[in-house]
Amino acid sequence: MDGRALYEQTRSMRMHYLLWALIFGFGFLSIGTASAPDPAGQQAAGIVAGVESGAGGKVIINEKTKRLEVRDEQGSLIDEMALGTAGKVVDVAGQEYRLSFGKDEMGRQSILVRAGPGMLKPVTIEILGRKSVLTIEASLLVTIDEKNRIYYEPSICGNIYMINKKNGAAEAVKL
Repeated sequence: MDGRALYEQTRSMRMHYLLWALIFGFGFLSIGTASAPDPAGQQAAGIVAGVESGAGGKVIINEKTKRLEVRDEQGSLIDEMALGTAGKVVDVAGQEYRLSFGKDEMGRQSILVRAGPGMLKPVTIEILGRKSVLTIEASLLVTIDEKNRIYYEPSICGNIYMINKKNGAAEAVKL
């Protein structure tokens, strides 16, 4: 074997080893970044498992007054707002929410919920009978149409989990 052939063979082996080193390096890099925990998902799983209480505010519309009411877990009235309220901050059991209550361009009542400015962790809130866990970046738009059907629309930022209970079993569904 002459010098040129030996050089080509060792060069080929080095390239082969370099290629495999890159493949393994990027594989470990992607595994490390993919395992970041989702705090809202963990909180929703804790509520489903019964480990966390999921205590937070309850948002309802009072049919007599047509106002949006915010209540605590025991049902006590914390705050209420009229149609047309925007960005009102309400604190319930240590969880802060920013709420807006109005009508959309089609005349449907709508509620916009976000975590309050002081929150550093996900918030739990029950809106018109459905419990939700929102990350601090997320917002949830709830719209009620003329037939009283309720639509839950997540924002494109953050994560939202709905806690569904059927026949005694609970599950967390990511929107």
